[in-house]
Amino acid sequence: MKRVNNLYQNIYKFENIERCFDEICRNTKNKNRVQQFKNFKAIYISRVYHDLKNKTYEVGKFHVFYIYDPKKRRIVSQSMYDKLVNHLVSRYILYDALIPCLIDANCASRTNKGTSYALKLYYQYRNMMERKYGTYYLLKCDIHSYFASIDIRVLKNKLKRKIKDKDALMIIDKILDSDTTLSIGFMSSQILGIFYLNDLDHYIKEELKIKYYVRYQDDFILFHQDKQYLKYCLDKIKEFLRKERLELNNKTRIYKNTNNIIFLGRDKDNRNSKYRDKRRKLKYKKYLYEIGKIKLNSYLASYINYKNLNKGMIRNEEKEKL
Repeated sequence: MKRVNNLYQNIYKFENIERCFDEICRNTKNKNRVQQFKNFKAIYISRVYHDLKNKTYEVGKFHVFYIYDPKKRRIVSQSMYDKLVNHLVSRYILYDALIPCLIDANCASRTNKGTSYALKLYYQYRNMMERKYGTYYLLKCDIHSYFASIDIRVLKNKLKRKIKDKDALMIIDKILDSDTTLSIGFMSSQILGIFYLNDLDHYIKEELKIKYYVRYQDDFILFHQDKQYLKYCLDKIKEFLRKERLELNNKTRIYKNTNNIIFLGRDKDNRNSKYRDKRRKLKYKKYLYEIGKIKLNSYLASYINYKNLNKGMIRNEEKEKL
C-alpha cells in the first residue's frame, strides 16, 4: 500500500470543522460545556481554521482522572477546543490513512463494526468450527495495560510507513507528545489503538495462516482444530509482541470449545456475563435478607443496581441494532 499524501489540507476546511463541531456537541455529556461552546461557535470555528491553516496549533492542558470499573484506568478529558481539533485529525487524517489497511476482523472503533460485529464474527466462527470439526480450540489473548504500554516511538514509525504528508505527521506528533502515554479519552487514541496491532493482525492471518480470527482492540481470539498448533501460535505471538514492546497478560490461555469462555462480556451461549454475575449476587443478597443477616436497605440497593444494569444492557443492544 502506498503512503497517503495531501491529508492536512482537509482538517481546516470550514465544512469539516463545522461537521466535527456539531459532532462533539452531540456526544459531550456536560451540557454546560456544550452550551458555552455553542455560544461562541463562529469564534471557535474561525480560531480552529486560523490555527490549523497557519500550523500554529498547540495542544492545550487537559484534565486527568481515574475510573475503577471494571479495572483502574487513566482517563484524559480535553477542552472542547482541543477535542474539536482531535476529531478533525482523527476523521480527516487518521481514518483516511489507516482504515484502508486494516483487516475485516479488526472490529473496534470502525463504521458498521463495533462490539456487535465482533460478536457476530465470533459466534459465526464457533458455529463453522463446530460443524466442521466438532471439537476445536480457542486461543484467547489479552494484552497487559494496552494503551499505557504502547510505545510512542514505535507508533510514530508505523505511521510514517502509512502517511507521507509531513504536515499531517507534524500535528499527529504534537498530539502524541502531549501526554506520556496514548491517552484514553482522545478520539485519536481509539483509531491509533486499533492500528498499532495491525501488523500483528496480518502476521496471524498471513504467516500463521489462522483462518478464523477476531480482534477488538487488545482483546483477540484465534480458532483452530489443533491445540498444539495454537500453543505454537501463542509462542510466536509473544515473540512478535516483544518487538512491539507489548506483552500478554495472565488472562491469556487456550480453551476447549466446551469451556465457558467470556469474550467481550458474553459467554459461549451469548449470555451477558455481567448480567449473570449481578443476578447471582442479587439472589445471594435476597437470601441473606430473608435469614436476617443484612438489612432491607442493603438488599434494595443491590436490586436497584441489578435493574439499572438490565436496563443499560437493553439500551445498548437497541443502539447496536440502529
